[in-house]
Amino acid sequence: MLKHLLLVAVVAACGSKAKPAPVKPAEPAPAPVEAAPAEPAPPSSEVLAAAALAEQYGVGKEVYVKACASCHGDNGEGNAKNPAIVGGDALPEKSKFKKTKLRKKVTFTTAKDVFDFIKAKMPLDKPGSLSEDEYLAVLAWDLNENKIAMEKKLTVDDLAAIKLR
Repeated sequence: MLKHLLLVAVVAACGSKAKPAPVKPAEPAPAPVEAAPAEPAPPSSEVLAAAALAEQYGVGKEVYVKACASCHGDNGEGNAKNPAIVGGDALPEKSKFKKTKLRKKVTFTTAKDVFDFIKAKMPLDKPGSLSEDEYLAVLAWDLNENKIAMEKKLTVDDLAAIKLR
């Protein structure tokens, strides 16, 4: 019996012929899931209004150069025959030209007064030939150049509330 025990001990010590179970390779870690970039916050209404007004100023300057500058000067400074539309002498309540024909009995107290006048009388060679948006854009540019502050794109509904003095 001792012989059998010894044989079992030797076999146990040497190991059996059974192969160890294969080690499974580790599975690769799943790729990290990237979070979608956060949507930017929509611009505020004030930012949108300022952008629309800036765009209107740009259009107004372009239309001014095309349709008005030949009479009123490149920067609205006027000349001996045509009044300034930008600067200290611009848009007076009553015309300062002695022989004024176009502004006879017309006063400029609000932006509506100016709008109605330019829409009916300007450009001098083709009165009323611009679109309403073009007249508004030129007036918005002109008011801005004359330091009359606005916070949003100029519309016909806003004109009467904008005082020139």
